[in-house]
Amino acid sequence: MNSQRIACFLLILVTLATDVSAGPDQRRLLEDLFSDYNKHERPVYSESEPVAVEFQVSLRSILNVDEANQQLQTQLWLNYAWQDYKFTWEPSSYGNITDIRYPAASLWLPDITMYNSIASSEIGSKPDVFIASEGSVSLVQPGIFTSSCETDLRWFPFDTQACKLTFGSWTLDGSKVDLKVKNGVSMGSLDGYQPNQEWHLLNFSVVRNTVYYECCPDTPYIDLDYTLKISRLQLFYVINIIIPSIFIALLTLVTFIIPVQSGEKLSFGSTVLLILAIFWLLLINVTPSTSASVPMLTIFLGFISIVNVLSLTCAAIVVRLHHSSALMPRVLKSLFCETLAPILCIGTNKPRKPLYESVPTNVRSPEPANFCAEKPVEHSLQNSGASLQVLQSILHELSAVSVQMKAKEQTEQNNADWMIAGAVLDRLFFIAYFLGLFIGCMVIGLAN
Repeated sequence: MNSQRIACFLLILVTLATDVSAGPDQRRLLEDLFSDYNKHERPVYSESEPVAVEFQVSLRSILNVDEANQQLQTQLWLNYAWQDYKFTWEPSSYGNITDIRYPAASLWLPDITMYNSIASSEIGSKPDVFIASEGSVSLVQPGIFTSSCETDLRWFPFDTQACKLTFGSWTLDGSKVDLKVKNGVSMGSLDGYQPNQEWHLLNFSVVRNTVYYECCPDTPYIDLDYTLKISRLQLFYVINIIIPSIFIALLTLVTFIIPVQSGEKLSFGSTVLLILAIFWLLLINVTPSTSASVPMLTIFLGFISIVNVLSLTCAAIVVRLHHSSALMPRVLKSLFCETLAPILCIGTNKPRKPLYESVPTNVRSPEPANFCAEKPVEHSLQNSGASLQVLQSILHELSAVSVQMKAKEQTEQNNADWMIAGAVLDRLFFIAYFLGLFIGCMVIGLAN
């Protein structure tokens, strides 16, 4: 910016120096050229002829791209060139003067305007017009222009924007001013272009259009469409947004891997969700605020948020199943333990043989002959009755212990079945999340 001001200042000094050093030949030339000149008169021999104006836009720099307000701010040099039959002279008659500079405000100028301009400001003072002896008039007008630009942030930060700069005469139609591209080129000038730190310039093309409006269908209006195609430089966003987003997505995967027995499943998922919420606040300050289109990065982070909430819900369900004491229905046991668990390579607890079989409670009285034959019969019957009572008491205790052991084994087996069901759900959510993450990244990458 300072170098441009210095250049304009030097140009003014040169002009002033030329005017100061002007001799009688230049004074006489100016008097002859502007003695009967009228700046409101078009420079043509016949009123039926249009003034051929060659126009070119020189892009100096891209100052700002405001996606939220859909505005583009650029520094441009507007180059005009046309022929004026009144500005012709023989250099030999005027001290070999071949060209002069003259204030632009005192000459006829084509009213070329940027149609989609929001604001514009000139750099420095009003420039002078360069007039050559063969009648060619040229003007270079620097300025800072703010124009409207329809932006699409769907692929932010890998987006490409195309902004149009439309120039044309504001009051004169094609029969009065024939606006043409200078030298007939299809590209705008990039001489002296200063690269932008956020945007990379891909193309700067120009197209000449002839438009007929409804108000005057027989009158052509000519305009020039300069299309500025730019792509965003992604390094800043990759380092500060994309890579942290991938890490957060991988942390969400870890939530499904942590075993329930560790007791950290819910706390870890809550921590990841808190990190994601903080990252959302940082992303809001970087992402342009617009409702015209939703960036894919925002959709990606929203997807991660939804899956993180689902993972927390799944973790809560798994923890609840892990500590469940209810009897698992046969349908769920068949689905999770017998069908899905082997497919997902999750180990199952095979039913073990009970440690204690049923102990009969009815025991037949032994025959008296089975006792010692040497003892009297009455004494043997008394001993046999006492032994039978003791044996029945022992058998009763053993039966109670057997029932308790069988109930304990069933409870443990039931708890193990619930644990397997929780592990199956964890594995299913892990696979679904991984596939969704992979497919989403592939879609974004291929579309970009």
